[in-house]
Amino acid sequence: MAIFKKSIIIFLFFTIFNYCFSQDVIELNDSNFENLTQLSTGNTTGSWFIKFYAPWCSHCKAMSKTWAQLATELKGKINVAKIDVTINSKTRKRFKIEGFPTLLYFKNGKMYDYKNHDRSLEAFKTFVLETYKNAKASEPPKPLNYMDILKDFLNETFQNIDRIYKYAFPSLAVLVSVSFLTGSIFSLILLKCCCMKSGASKVSKKKD
Repeated sequence: MAIFKKSIIIFLFFTIFNYCFSQDVIELNDSNFENLTQLSTGNTTGSWFIKFYAPWCSHCKAMSKTWAQLATELKGKINVAKIDVTINSKTRKRFKIEGFPTLLYFKNGKMYDYKNHDRSLEAFKTFVLETYKNAKASEPPKPLNYMDILKDFLNETFQNIDRIYKYAFPSLAVLVSVSFLTGSIFSLILLKCCCMKSGASKVSKKKD
């Protein structure tokens, strides 16, 4: 009984510990991304280190605790955030996110891509405080406008139509062909049976 109580206490301690850490990570989405980060106006809300992730990504899950610790240690200095781009497609398209996790650091109107495979707490801190200067700086992409959204929608629509034509249409053609062939064979068998029955009937009449 004492061991059970001790296990419960330890479990609750780590649950509360992880919860407190995770509260320092800012949760972004399509609606609040630009309003909070203000990337298109030059990061007037400070520097941002953002994790673009997918919930099913094992690497993203593995670094969750480290990311939370980083947010706590840099609180008040650098904004550490995350965004699930599987449900925030506008942001994913804006930054052309293809791999997970993608870690981007934004400072003084510039964007720096964290490409180091070392995802330890110290490596993250060293990057945002010092070594980002050695990385290639680029301009953050502007928020998508209505024309960009319409263009993406049309591209996706045509891609889906192309997929249907390439994969579904041949399958449908095969299905129709098989059905036609089966129907033809069945009709021939039925016709032959009818002919045999008719021939037998004529022979019977001659005997009579």
